[in-house]
Amino acid sequence: MMHHINHLLRWLLICAGLGVLASGCAVGQTDTVPPTSTPAAATPSAITPSPADAADTPAVVTPSPAGAAVPALLVIDIEQRALIEQRTGQAPQRLAEVAEGGPILDGTTVADVVVVLHEQGLQRIRLADGHARFWSFDQTARSGALMHAADATVIYEAKIDDPQAEFGAGTTIGQYRAGDDTLNAILTLARNVRVLHLSADQQSLFLLPVGQDPAFSTLLIVASGNGQIRQERAIEGELFAAISPDGRFLATTARRAASAGAPEGWALLLYDLSAPTAEPRVITLPQAPSHAWGLTWSPDGRALYFLLRPGDLYDDPATSLGVWRLDAASGAVEQVTASAPAEAILRTDGQWLVMQHMGENRATVVNLATGATEDVELPEQAIIVGWR
Repeated sequence: MMHHINHLLRWLLICAGLGVLASGCAVGQTDTVPPTSTPAAATPSAITPSPADAADTPAVVTPSPAGAAVPALLVIDIEQRALIEQRTGQAPQRLAEVAEGGPILDGTTVADVVVVLHEQGLQRIRLADGHARFWSFDQTARSGALMHAADATVIYEAKIDDPQAEFGAGTTIGQYRAGDDTLNAILTLARNVRVLHLSADQQSLFLLPVGQDPAFSTLLIVASGNGQIRQERAIEGELFAAISPDGRFLATTARRAASAGAPEGWALLLYDLSAPTAEPRVITLPQAPSHAWGLTWSPDGRALYFLLRPGDLYDDPATSLGVWRLDAASGAVEQVTASAPAEAILRTDGQWLVMQHMGENRATVVNLATGATEDVELPEQAIIVGWR
């Protein structure tokens, strides 16, 4: 078990430094309600922008070349604390400065705005003119992640020190709205949870309670206004969990037998959340023994992308068996790329798939219609936040 925990901690550190993961990371917050032993609503946060916000000088943004076959990657250069645009074979174009707010935990792009999560606050950078705004938080985030939600909204979650909480970690949850450029607190919980989804009406949060064991067994659906538990669903999974953007499907990695009497192996479990008590569909993985690594959904919720890796979930393979795609409607699994790194962060907009290679200063951009790939060089420490 200790080997399993060490492997989980290693992956969570990677996630905290380099972006998304279905198993989650987190962010900080201001004026939260003091954590209690049960979910509690947070009062509206008095998060305030830094004094330098009003006097911020817009940076000069160089437009992307018209008609480019491969999109330009939007990248945070962590060492230089800069937002850059990176194309293959070209020098990086510096778009804006990234504020000094402690270690950078995560970043993403929504509605032509880049959102950067820091240990000490949250920054937004407008791509149109480079204008930046920074909100400081009153509690330091030990780890952090950002998640897209409906209506150009980004959800943040934060792991904060809480001596009264189990394992000494509480979670704060809030949202940034690009439409009115506001940052608001939602909840503070005296427990460690991952935020997997926010309902389309923004009334329900889907939370995954986690502890020191990488296995999990419960999905909580709570009211975003007061933290009251609306539904508690029994699920099965280990390490990875991801809910489709439309909120219908939950995918997890778990050990299951393909049929009665067959030996157990790693599989994908697909839960239909529109059916209250439905058993999961067991998706047998190809090229057994193998396992899925790093789950990410397409924006329309029709396809789940993942790395297929040989052996056990807790092995450290030197290579992978490529990127694969699960069709949520049919349950069919097909190969997307013949090769891929053993560890990578996957992002997709349904037309392009971007793999950020772990341990390497590069990313691979895949045209999902043609299968064509192109490598893009990255800074030594980088977070891919989007593309255009």
